Amino acid sequence: MANIVLVHGAWSGSWSWNDVTSLLRAAGHEVHAPTLTGLAERSHIPPTQVNLSSHVADIAGLLHWNDLRDVILVGHSYGGMVITGAADREIARIRGMIYIDAFVPQSGQSAWYMSGPERASAQKAAAEAHDGGLSVPRGRAPANSSPTDAARFDPLFTAHPINCFNEPYLATRAEPNLWPPRHYAVCTAYNPSPFQTIAARLHDDKDWSVSELHAYHDVVRTHPADVVEMIEKVLASWKITA
Repeated sequence: MANIVLVHGAWSGSWSWNDVTSLLRAAGHEVHAPTLTGLAERSHIPPTQVNLSSHVADIAGLLHWNDLRDVILVGHSYGGMVITGAADREIARIRGMIYIDAFVPQSGQSAWYMSGPERASAQKAAAEAHDGGLSVPRGRAPANSSPTDAARFDPLFTAHPINCFNEPYLATRAEPNLWPPRHYAVCTAYNPSPFQTIAARLHDDKDWSVSELHAYHDVVRTHPADVVEMIEKVLASWKITA
């Protein structure tokens, strides 16, 4: 049995993982899928009180206060920022890490740094129009999901506190380059994207394994069985079974 912690991306919540969570638990795994501060059922917390550090503390705190060990951290999209920071702070508890179409920051890099100035400028403008620059509403991107999926999921998204995107991840460990096994799953239908660039770089990194998910960026919601199959294959390659 693997001890799996699922971390959602921007604008969403634990609901993003509902189908994935059910399938993983049915396979015998222990699964945690918390909602990050300021989003979904926790969106009553003002965006002025939320940043990347808040979300890193959410997940590092979950690991610490529940004394979770041999954890597989899984992050989708912006969730890659969060699992990187949480693992950095609780590295002894982590057995492996899986990034699904996600950011993989180096110390000092923010989500906006990796997504590029054009996307950062667009999100700043959207935030200014939304609530004076405090949080970024979710835009409809054609490469996210089908119209049917959009009708299911769009009402559930919440605006995302802007400071989560501009705050950089900062390593805290004396040896910040030492990590457990890491895997990157890239969504092939979302191209071009910043995640394609990240995956291409990691293909040549001996410390990573890389695979493809033939779906759009919203894969954790739209293709849960494919996501679970990928996770199971990665766990098997790490000799972790339910």
